[in-house]
Amino acid sequence: MKLRENPARKALAFLAAVAAFAATAIMGWYQLANYDALWSPDYNGGDGYSILYLEQIDEGNIVRLLDLYGQRDAGVELALYQEREIARLEQKLSAENTNLRWQLLALEEEGQQGQDEGQYQQRTVLHGNTQQRLPDQALGVYWTRYDTDEDWAQINPSGNPLELVLWLDPDFPVADQYQQAFQSLDQWREDRELLLAGTIVCAVLGVILTAYLCAAVGHRPGREGIYLNWFHRVPADLLLLLLGTGVAISLSMAWEIARFYTYTDLSMSGQLVFIGLLTAACAGLCLGGLLTVAVRCKAHTLWRSTLVWRACAWLWRLCRQAVRSVSLVWKAVVAGLAYVLFTILNFNSSGGLWLLVSGAAIAFLGLWAFHWKKIRAGAQQIIGGNPEHHIDTRYMPGDLKRHADELNNLGQAISTAVEDRMRSEHFKAELITNVSHDLKTPLTSIINYVDLLKKEHIDNPKAMEYIEVLDRKSQRLKKLTEDLVEASKASTGSLTVTLERLDLGQLLDQASAEWLDRLEAKGLSLVHTLPAEPVWVLADGRHLWRVLDNLLSNCAKYALEGTRIYLGLQTYTDSAAFSLKNISREELNIPAQRLLERFVRGDESRTAEGSGLGLSIAQSLTELQHGRFEISIDGDLFKATVTLPRAPAPQGGPDALEDQGEEAGAGQEG
Repeated sequence: MKLRENPARKALAFLAAVAAFAATAIMGWYQLANYDALWSPDYNGGDGYSILYLEQIDEGNIVRLLDLYGQRDAGVELALYQEREIARLEQKLSAENTNLRWQLLALEEEGQQGQDEGQYQQRTVLHGNTQQRLPDQALGVYWTRYDTDEDWAQINPSGNPLELVLWLDPDFPVADQYQQAFQSLDQWREDRELLLAGTIVCAVLGVILTAYLCAAVGHRPGREGIYLNWFHRVPADLLLLLLGTGVAISLSMAWEIARFYTYTDLSMSGQLVFIGLLTAACAGLCLGGLLTVAVRCKAHTLWRSTLVWRACAWLWRLCRQAVRSVSLVWKAVVAGLAYVLFTILNFNSSGGLWLLVSGAAIAFLGLWAFHWKKIRAGAQQIIGGNPEHHIDTRYMPGDLKRHADELNNLGQAISTAVEDRMRSEHFKAELITNVSHDLKTPLTSIINYVDLLKKEHIDNPKAMEYIEVLDRKSQRLKKLTEDLVEASKASTGSLTVTLERLDLGQLLDQASAEWLDRLEAKGLSLVHTLPAEPVWVLADGRHLWRVLDNLLSNCAKYALEGTRIYLGLQTYTDSAAFSLKNISREELNIPAQRLLERFVRGDESRTAEGSGLGLSIAQSLTELQHGRFEISIDGDLFKATVTLPRAPAPQGGPDALEDQGEEAGAGQEG
């Protein structure tokens, strides 16, 4: 693992691999180019690629010289630079300055052609740097025939075909590039096994280092997974195109150097240096391309990092957005019209294609209907109280999938909102409970000390008045604290509810009797209309009594003096409802539902004794008993209605009725 993550070792391995491949390319190319000279058993020292290629290069110089000769013989006045060119070429191609021997021959008879010595005697030497005949063991013999050449008409007035023959002096009397090439080929031939072994070793070393680099690329110290640097983030197709262009330029330059500068204007060492640098650059570019492909394959970004993929992805997104922008109705219309047009066009043709397309359309509609049914079932689950239900959207068409995803997100949003609300309610209830509990201890001490002061004989009437105020305010604070705790418990559903059969009419009658004196003291008259027969409901007697007590207390606090309070009871098939109506002393200029909020009172001046929690507690207690609490305002008329589920009448005679009445009374007393 450390070998793969060490940057220095990977850099050295990269340079070594480039050098190994460059050496392999250089040695391998020269061995292949001079294969006959190195490995042929019949090699005579002059058939090597380098020597023959040198002769072809000098052939161009000879042809140039013959062209100038032809112009001069034709009477054309040559320019000064052309005269200098003739002199330079004559000196360069003279026998004293080169081991190359050349002759331009004219055939005496057109039908006599060949290259053997007997036929050579029938040729006439027109130009050359030697008059000797072609030796039997000449080196690097090269022939070129010119059947007709108008440019050399002055050189060859007979118009017979011409032949240009080149060979090397086997003694190599001149120290030139031909002698150097000949000696180099002989030296390479002596060391050919060592040269081949070096080529193989360099190639194997390059392959091993390349395998190591491919395995190590993308790993960095202290990082998990594959790391892509800036080089590997360049678009793959653009990068490979640039690398390929660099490789092509490097190879072409190396080829040109090997072709035109072989042992002529450059020395052998200089040529090898330039070719080595170019092949090293080519190897580095190829290795870099291979490594970037390897790391992108590891990171699974090879295709995604190309410009082609980005263009295709952009076009795909554009087309998908265009399709999505079209409504489902228009999609259906277009699909229907396309199917009708397809049916018309294939009406007289074979029915196989029509049946195939029709079957595919039917299958798609069936799949669409199946997934639509799945979405409807999921929506019913979410609406039915299971917001965590997840609709499976696999294999769904695009429009249905988006609709299903929206329903899934809606269910998740509902769950999150419910959880947040429950958490908030729990926090508020816990806060109210804790604060109320902390208030009870000092409040109890205040009430106790006020009672002790009231028992003392205090002659100062002002002091007694202050004590009465303290007593009244402390009792009100105690009632407010108790109401806070009860409202918190009722809203969170933490109260214990025991539902039982109760006679609602009897309970209302008892509550009226208990509150009658207090209401009359406030100048209020209570008028109740109750049925004679029992009205059985399913409720908790203790909580229902608190609801009645809060409503009557609300009337006593806020009803207009000298008015009546109406208490009525109505029965229905599955429920029973009692209502309480009174005329408000203050103007009711707020919505009815606002009165059900905590600490909201009809007396906005807040001079009355109420805490603003009575109606909220009554509503919560009613809902805990599976009932419904409603209020309405009509001008100054305030009406509260409590609806509870009916309970079946008890079976049996008067004893059973009496027992049920005792149970109801026990519930009321609780």
